[in-house]
Formats: sequence, structure tokens, C-alpha cells
Amino acid sequence: MAEPDAGTQISSRRTAGLQGTPTLSDYRSSNLTTLRTEATMLHHHDVISRAVSTDREITLEALRVFTYLSRRLHFDRSVPVLQSELADALGMQRPNVNRAIKLLETKQILLRESKLGRAITFRLNPGLEGGRA
Repeated sequence: MAEPDAGTQISSRRTAGLQGTPTLSDYRSSNLTTLRTEATMLHHHDVISRAVSTDREITLEALRVFTYLSRRLHFDRSVPVLQSELADALGMQRPNVNRAIKLLETKQILLRESKLGRAITFRLNPGLEGGRA
């Protein structure tokens, strides 16, 4: 049985190491649109996070509520939120969650969309730039 030469071994190692690496054809226009959308969303999250963390009027409770909700909420669509579930998840009293949400609404960080039964639908404010909407 013939041994492969050193050049073949190096070449096959390079090929094996590149498996899973995206090629140019992987970046079609739909993929680029998705990447742009994700980059925009990350930018908005960064702006909103900076606004919340540098605002001295934001309480620790409001920061906790924002941190939890920012993982669930979106800029482009509303998500229903039950304050009782939020209070349980964060180990907070419901009136404190309510006060934190009101503060985040006053600061225009959260936008209240509607009420569905006991749930209130919120979304993050996509227009928040430089800490103010």
C-alpha cells in the first residue's frame, strides 16, 4: 500500500480544518439581510443597555426587570408579560415589579402596546438613541 506524500497529508489536513467554514455562496442576499438585521438589533440593545446603566434615576429593581425583559422582548413586535410571573422569576414583590415597569415606561425604554387579559404587551423602544427617545 502506497503512503501518501507529505503534500497530500498537509492538503487533506487543511481541507479537514476548513470543514464548516462558510463559503461565499453561503452569504446570499437573504443571509446578508439577516446579518444586517441582527447587527441593527445588537446596536439597539447596546444603546438601550447603555441608556439604562448610565441613568441615575433607574433603580436596582428597574435594572433587574429591564435585564430580564431585554432577553425576551423585541423592538419590532410586542411580547405579553405577566407581572406576577415576572415577580416570581425575579424573586420580587409584584408592587415593586409594577413600579419598575412604570419607571421604564416613563423613561420610554419600554413601550406598552396593549393588554391581553392579565398580560400587558411590551416591546423595547427602537427609537431610543443617546439615552432618550
